[in-house]
Order: sequence, then C-alpha cells, then structure tokens
Amino acid sequence: MCYNPVVTRVKLHPQGVMTLTKREIAHAIHAAQPAISVGDAVRHVDRVLTVLRRRLARGDRVMITNFGAFEVVERAPRRDVNPATGESMLIPARRAVSFHPAPALLEAING
Repeated sequence: MCYNPVVTRVKLHPQGVMTLTKREIAHAIHAAQPAISVGDAVRHVDRVLTVLRRRLARGDRVMITNFGAFEVVERAPRRDVNPATGESMLIPARRAVSFHPAPALLEAING
C-alpha cells in the first residue's frame, strides 16, 4: 500500500524556516487513514522518531526508502574567531547528523 499524506498547512518560523509539527504529521496520517486516531498517530510518529534518535545515538546509518539516509559524522576540532571579541578559539570535535536525500525525494522536490 502506498502512503502519501497531504499536509495542508505549514507554519512559517520567525526566521523564515518552514516547520512541520508532529501533530500536523499525525493529522495528515489521520486524514489519509481515518481509522487511526490523531492521538494514535502522534504516538506512532513519536515511536518512529525515538527509533531514529536511538539508532543515530548508537552511530548507525538510518535509511528510509524513497526519502533518504541519516548518518552520524565526526566533525574534527577546528580553530575559529569569536565574532564578538575577535579572539581565536578552538571549537572541539563533535558528532553531527548528516542527511542525504534519496533520488525519489530529489525528484519530488525538483520535478
């Protein structure tokens, strides 16, 4: 079964970034599958995000077919300048999450 929710409203964040809340995703799931309540849909979205968070915390690569892949990357320590003081400072090494979109997602975005 192919699932393609339609989200009807997206909020504009003060910095101009479009945001989509878990509740809006849940409403889209409920609109596509009325047998699933909004509350149950919110719990399912939470479960999915918890699995993603846990797998990424372990350092696993997470691939969602036709959407993309999330992976943890190591950022090396680096020197930078504090813009407020002009002082040189060391930014410590850290881990970050990287996202690589799947071809299907790129196609949907670019047409």
